[in-house]
Amino acid sequence: MPKKIKFESFKYRFLIAAQNTIFQSNNTEQPSWDEFVRSLKFSYEKGGVRIEWSFITPGILSVPLNEANFYFRGDSQQQVERQKTSGLLDSEDPVKLKNTAYFNEIVRHVAQSAGYKEVNKDKIMHGKRLENERVFHDAWADSEDIENINVRTANEACTAPEMRYIRQRLGDINGKRLLDVGCGLGEASVYFALLGADVTSSDLSQGMLDATCRLAETNGVSVTPHVASAEDMQLSQDALFDIIYAGNLLHHVDIEQTITRIKPHLAADGIFVTWDPLAYNPAINAYRAIATDVRTPDEHPLKWDDIKLFKKHFGTVETKYFWLTTLIIFLIMALVQRRNPNKERFWKTVVQEGDKWSWLYLPLEKLDRLILNIFPLLGLLCWNVVIVCKA
Repeated sequence: MPKKIKFESFKYRFLIAAQNTIFQSNNTEQPSWDEFVRSLKFSYEKGGVRIEWSFITPGILSVPLNEANFYFRGDSQQQVERQKTSGLLDSEDPVKLKNTAYFNEIVRHVAQSAGYKEVNKDKIMHGKRLENERVFHDAWADSEDIENINVRTANEACTAPEMRYIRQRLGDINGKRLLDVGCGLGEASVYFALLGADVTSSDLSQGMLDATCRLAETNGVSVTPHVASAEDMQLSQDALFDIIYAGNLLHHVDIEQTITRIKPHLAADGIFVTWDPLAYNPAINAYRAIATDVRTPDEHPLKWDDIKLFKKHFGTVETKYFWLTTLIIFLIMALVQRRNPNKERFWKTVVQEGDKWSWLYLPLEKLDRLILNIFPLLGLLCWNVVIVCKA
């Protein structure tokens, strides 16, 4: 391969590796990592490449060209996928793996020589995700008229089958200690408080917690607010609950991390109950692709592997699936009534309008039960799943 092509290939590979790693400096006069990388000067020298930088801690690094593997068919992801499809590879391209490790090491050497230290990329992305979720839900809380939320309807409407089932499954909760993780606007928290539970409402959004407290006051009850993300509850070690409830939450978070952080706070013989959307129904997935304004980009509806995680952490796990043929209601809302899924949250609206849809929902709910009794695997094509766990 001509030396000019090798030189350009080296530079390209180096820049790709630099973009995929995050570094920072404690020196306030030091430019950002991106600015530093853009300022680097590359030049060809006999048998190798010379990399120069002039900020804070100036330096030069000479790297031989013959230690990297450059070849015409390339080691790009597109080429790797083509090879896998054709049967030439059954795993990652070994040349790509070697090159990646090689250039990552050169980037680290340059960064450390210039006074930068590597930052945990996953930690940064996690922080950004939490901040995005917080901002989104604060704005949502600000847009709601809390005084007009009917807590009974939100939890007892025919079109709220998940909560009706959970209420039945929990039995008498009067006097029980209950933690609502990701409480949102507080419809569930306040409902549980109305049933006599001692409720702690947790959310990463202060706006949502404020809304929950206002909703509780409007309904003549009280809850204990607690600001925290589900993946880091920041509860005292002796904080134990008879019931831990997470409604429509887990598809926003790292599921296993959340389970491991929550489980220690479950009292002996306590119940952990959650409900969330599933990932497999094509009609719901089409809705998700359209309704981007009322959802956060990090959402990940539950898959079968996610459901199996519960059996890893709990001795008893029960699942119940909802919304199969009853999803016809959403098609009517979108295609017949021509309602805009970015102007209203269909999953909220259908509960608020439960009385209007009962004529259609109730017979279809009976049909769903029949179908799922005969063909239980079709449960994965439902919209939501309720999971009830005991240690």
